Amino acid sequence: MRFWVMKSLLAAPLLAALVTTALTSASVPSACAASDDRKAAQAADDILATLRALPGDRGDLEEGNSRRVCLRLGGDAIHSEAAWPMSAVIASKYTAGVEPGAAYNADTTGVLLGDGPRGMEPTPFVQALMAAGVVRRVPVTWVVHTTHPGTPTAAQLGLHDLDDSSEPRPSEPPPANVEATMRFDGDLFLGSGPEIVGHFEIPPDERGRIGAVSIPPLLGTTSPPSGVTSASRYCYALAPQRVLEYGPLQTIEPGHQRITVAVLMTPEQVPGWASDPRVLEVFAPQFIRPQQVFLATFDNFGDGWKKFGLTFAKDLAETGHYVGE
Repeated sequence: MRFWVMKSLLAAPLLAALVTTALTSASVPSACAASDDRKAAQAADDILATLRALPGDRGDLEEGNSRRVCLRLGGDAIHSEAAWPMSAVIASKYTAGVEPGAAYNADTTGVLLGDGPRGMEPTPFVQALMAAGVVRRVPVTWVVHTTHPGTPTAAQLGLHDLDDSSEPRPSEPPPANVEATMRFDGDLFLGSGPEIVGHFEIPPDERGRIGAVSIPPLLGTTSPPSGVTSASRYCYALAPQRVLEYGPLQTIEPGHQRITVAVLMTPEQVPGWASDPRVLEVFAPQFIRPQQVFLATFDNFGDGWKKFGLTFAKDLAETGHYVGE
């Protein structure tokens, strides 16, 4: 009896239309949500591909133009001092250069991680790198040429004997400069190899600042070997592995989308000396992590995903899509 009643009711065109509309309306929100999820997942995958395509040998991950991260070296990491006593050049103009040799010449490449007089003790950080075989002590000979004015005589100063009744004599010309050349033994701590070159560097805006290690010029020139650099930080590239979580895909305005993602990244290279306590102390509180999560917000104005200056972590906390550990 109930079956026939229901059948008769559905046979009415108006009631059938109302039932169909109700069932269809109930499925629309879930269908839209599923479509939005798929679009957000695709955007996260596109960002992963974008990160993988970024260069790993320059730039900075936080600036959005690279897969590379950089760790600052502590103030005690590198020590540099003159190979000669200050008394040797005080009150003088001087030039200093290193005699070219087998280990330091115009063709030398590497990273200078300290220098000073012969036999100086390197910093604990440099000792750790020397123990790992990536930094060596390079003995060199400095040639220092000094110039200072000679000591003037009384006549050159325009002074005469007061008892001398003769006519004043014209002043003598100023004394000639006194020049001297001295040699001093020194040591350079030079890093080389793929674990050092291309990783230790100093940004262009820090070169020449007080406290920065000055690269010794070669004798007879004012320039150091072009292949030798100094360092104030250590940089390494990260390899994006997979998306861990992504937030909702938002349309900020027509043609402008935004999404926040968390990506698991691992270093492309972890040097053996990275876990040495003497190295960890210099990098502290940072260190080379075996895994790290890169959390960032990206914008797309129709020309690809680019890192936004701020990160909206709240998007993940409230409506994030968890992908994996």
